Amino acid sequence: MEFIHRLSNAVYAIEKVLAIILCVIMLISLSLGVVYRYLLSSPLTWSEEVSIFSLVWLTFIGGSMSIKRKEYAAVTIVMDKLQDRVRKRLLSLSFLIVFVFVLYIFYLAILWVSSPTIMLQYSNAMRLPMIIPYLSVPVSFLFMVIHSLDLFLSQGFQKRGEE
Repeated sequence: MEFIHRLSNAVYAIEKVLAIILCVIMLISLSLGVVYRYLLSSPLTWSEEVSIFSLVWLTFIGGSMSIKRKEYAAVTIVMDKLQDRVRKRLLSLSFLIVFVFVLYIFYLAILWVSSPTIMLQYSNAMRLPMIIPYLSVPVSFLFMVIHSLDLFLSQGFQKRGEE
């Protein structure tokens, strides 16, 4: 359990660095696109594509980070009315369901990315292999698997009196 928690923290640190890098890439790419299009009248063909790929990666990485930080959308109206013991059990069950779901999506993403048709696709402007933006799905879902397992294990092994 401690190993998973440390692994989750390490993955989260990597995610924070990736998020910063992706935001900087988007900022530079979009800024260059605007400067070249409107000031130099010579639009860049790759600027928009880089920004879109960065945004896709940032979206999936951000989803994983939200699981780690417990900042996901939740309707708690029923949970707030339950007894503490029942609420903790239901919370553990919900973390288990999330873990199973993201594990399944991770499995499907691996199958999808490893299909031969994906390997043959290239982006329009940069001729970049499409495996690069598509890898955002299995990578981020692997991170989600780690974070959701950490949440489930930490919730399941809490001492009495802890929330």
